[in-house]
Amino acid sequence: MRKIFFILIFCISIFCNAAAEQLRYDKSAIAPRELPQPPSQIYTGNDFNYNEQIEEPDIFEQFFAYIWRKIINFLNKLFDLDLRAESLSGRQILWIMLSALLVVMIVIGAVIFFKKFRKTIGRGDDATVLVDEVERNLAETDLDKLIENALTAGNFRLAVRFVYLKILKYLSGKQLIDYQYQKTNYEYAYEISNIDLRAIFREVSLVFDYCWYGEYEATEQDSLFAKQKFGEIVILTDG
Repeated sequence: MRKIFFILIFCISIFCNAAAEQLRYDKSAIAPRELPQPPSQIYTGNDFNYNEQIEEPDIFEQFFAYIWRKIINFLNKLFDLDLRAESLSGRQILWIMLSALLVVMIVIGAVIFFKKFRKTIGRGDDATVLVDEVERNLAETDLDKLIENALTAGNFRLAVRFVYLKILKYLSGKQLIDYQYQKTNYEYAYEISNIDLRAIFREVSLVFDYCWYGEYEATEQDSLFAKQKFGEIVILTDG
């Protein structure tokens, strides 16, 4: 046991002597060396230029930035947001622009559809309300007077409408159709059993559809054609 202890002490002493030899201090004098040239002359060129060059935006970029700020301010007020134009990423800017474009397209489409729809249901004029009342009270209405007033006013579209209602009133009085306010022209045509009478009715129905529901502008000739077909219907049914 003593031998092992002495051997361990001997090894530790050898290790300490070796470490002491390695930890020698250098006490020699140190003389500073001078560079052959100043650093400003050595490190030259674009690779050593760390000052960022900021170019002034052109007129187009300034205009785009102005519009973009206006859009961001509008969206902030509209949706109660807190967006800042300079803090948005390119993807966010693209998403906002596409969303705004989609909203504009939807609004334009809605306006176009509304205009088309108004034309389909009677073009949104006051005559629609008048015709609605006439159709509901067809038996008690003096259609000849309404036709004359429409022709005097130059409203040939309305005149065609009243002549057509006069035809329906006449056929209903002859018990050739069952007049009801919400029936369609095709339903009336189906009820007419006489082939020649049905053909005349379909002709005048076509003109009426074009003048009242379509974008076709009614003329005096159209109103005269409708009155002519009414006369043909009277002759055919009385004969």
